[in-house]
Amino acid sequence: MIEYILYTIGGFLVATIGSMSGIGGGAFMVPLFYHMGYPIEKAIGTSLLVIVFNSISASINYWRRGVLKPGKWVLMVILMIPASMVGAQTTALAPRKILTVVVSTIIIIFGISMLVRSLRGRVQSRSQNSRLSNPLIAPLVFIIAGFIAGLTGIGGGAILMPILVSVLRAQIHTAVAVSMLSIVVSSTSGSIIHIANGNVIFNLAIPFTLGALIGGNVGSTIASKTKPKILTIIVGIVLIIVGILTIYS
Repeated sequence: MIEYILYTIGGFLVATIGSMSGIGGGAFMVPLFYHMGYPIEKAIGTSLLVIVFNSISASINYWRRGVLKPGKWVLMVILMIPASMVGAQTTALAPRKILTVVVSTIIIIFGISMLVRSLRGRVQSRSQNSRLSNPLIAPLVFIIAGFIAGLTGIGGGAILMPILVSVLRAQIHTAVAVSMLSIVVSSTSGSIIHIANGNVIFNLAIPFTLGALIGGNVGSTIASKTKPKILTIIVGIVLIIVGILTIYS
C-alpha cells in the first residue's frame, strides 16, 4: 500500500515539473523505472502511458486558461507523427548514440542560454516578432522536431521547446502549452503500440497516472500564473537536467 502512495506522489511530482516546462516527464520516468529493475522497453511503455494523461490534463487546463488555442496547432502537431516514424526508421542508417549525445548537448546549451538571458533580464514577450503564423517555417519546424525526436529517441517536448522559442520566437507560455499538446499526440500513438506489445506495467502505471492527472493540472496552473522570466528559468533548468539524464542514460 505504501509503495502505491509513493508511486502516486512520484507521478504528481514528475507531472507537475513536466507540465510546467513543456517537457512531459519521460526523461525522468524512464531512468527511474529502469533503475527500479524493469526492462527498458517496459520502462518506456509505462512512462508513455503516464505521459498521455499528464499531457491531456495539462493541455485542457492551458486551453481553459486561454494560453492554448488547439485548433491552430493540431495540424502542425499531427505532422510530427509521420516525421517521427521516418526518423525512427532512419535510426539504423545513422549513428544514433552519437546523434543523441549531440542533440542532448545542444539542449543543455540552450537551457544554459535561457538561464543566462533570464538572469540578465532579457526575457520579454516576443509575440510581435513571432514566426508562429508563418505558413512555411512553422510546419517545417514541427516536421524537423518530429524527425529528430524519432531519430534520437529523445522526447518530442525536449526537442520542440527549444525550437519553438529560438526558431519560431514563441513567447515562453505559448511554447510550453503547444509542447504539451504535441506530447498528447505523440505519446498516445506510442503508448497504444506499447500496450499492444505488452510493454506497460499497469501496477506501476495506474498510481503514477493518478498522480499525473493532478500534477498536470497543478503544473499548468502554476506555469500560467508565473512571470515569463521565472518560467524561462524553470524551463532552462529542466532542459539542462533532461539533456544530462539523456546522455547518462
